[in-house]
Amino acid sequence: MAAAKQIDQYITAWETDGTAYFKVGCIFLEETRDAKKLEAAAKKAARGIEAEVMYAWDLGTPKSNAWWLGWGGYDLEEDIPFFATMAKAEVQEKINSFDPKDNEFECKSVDEYKEMLFNAYDEDLTAAELVRGFEDWVRTLDPAAQKTFFKDLQSWRNNGEE
Repeated sequence: MAAAKQIDQYITAWETDGTAYFKVGCIFLEETRDAKKLEAAAKKAARGIEAEVMYAWDLGTPKSNAWWLGWGGYDLEEDIPFFATMAKAEVQEKINSFDPKDNEFECKSVDEYKEMLFNAYDEDLTAAELVRGFEDWVRTLDPAAQKTFFKDLQSWRNNGEE
């Protein structure tokens, strides 16, 4: 995963009032007055992307921005916080000690238990944990998908700068 050395350039994460947020592939666009024109600019930035991409945009000043919500059928808004939660030491401890036959939550499988833990911990994530979640999510992609993902991100960026 050669491109992963520079993976952090593709995610922006921050905290405001104790809540962590992130944007994948955030680009800045010149349009600041008209939402339809901003949508067109974001659509133009998406041209040439190989996989299916879902994106959002925010009309703002001095520049507007656009970022990815999903890529290649993955829901980045869910997957990245999930991986961030699963990487927390206390969550890993709980997963490692999980017994599907004997647990207070009556979870029948480790996947069901992970989902419950995600719902319990996702609101407490930090910006750094979200970046880690992004890195961990990228590592789950096979090498060909990683290559396409980074190629698509770079295309999005290059087109957004035009």
